Amino acid sequence: MTQFSPQHFERVDEEDDRIFYLQARKVVHIDDGAIAAVGRLFRELVPPDSEVLDLMSSWRSHWPSGHPKARLVGLGLNREEMEDNPDLDEVVVHDVNQAAELPFADDTFDAVAITVSVQYLTHPVDTFGEVNRILKPGGIFIVSFSNRMFPTKAVYIWRASSDRGRVDLVGTYMEAAGNFEDIQGVFANPQDSPPGDPLFAVHSRKSAPGSTTPTFRPPPQEE
Repeated sequence: MTQFSPQHFERVDEEDDRIFYLQARKVVHIDDGAIAAVGRLFRELVPPDSEVLDLMSSWRSHWPSGHPKARLVGLGLNREEMEDNPDLDEVVVHDVNQAAELPFADDTFDAVAITVSVQYLTHPVDTFGEVNRILKPGGIFIVSFSNRMFPTKAVYIWRASSDRGRVDLVGTYMEAAGNFEDIQGVFANPQDSPPGDPLFAVHSRKSAPGSTTPTFRPPPQEE
């Protein structure tokens, strides 16, 4: 398994993230094809009427229209953005890079999603471990991302990786955090990209008591 060092998670801009995100950025960061792919992932992987956490949330969650949910909680850094998010039922302001412990009880959520934000995590294994703690056994964890980012805030190992390398990297984060099973990587919108924004995802489930954790399965190599 990959051995991470502090240098892997250094950034060009090490200023407090709460300062960077003081300004509300009410724009989408991926194009319509990639947004549609996020919605399809949620519809396919998150059961109806689930309790869901949108981790590192912002102005839009891209929740699919008509897909019923019990509750969608947004946790992020900018309250103004999240309060303008039509999908959220609850808003929590919290900086995961300053405090990895998430302010929720064990076994709270049926699903947790990080959408186009994983590249900014400076302690991803710790954060993923907290995600595992707050998921119910068998709960789904969906991490989706494109090739777009704020480069000064993305960590070095992310900036230095290829698209395929980033899929492997997120799978490695899950393996290192522990207690995730059925870890799978996917290219979610090959019909749109190129020329559109690519959308990749890695998803897994919290291991149920007594289950075993299989090896990460990346997407097939492209021909």
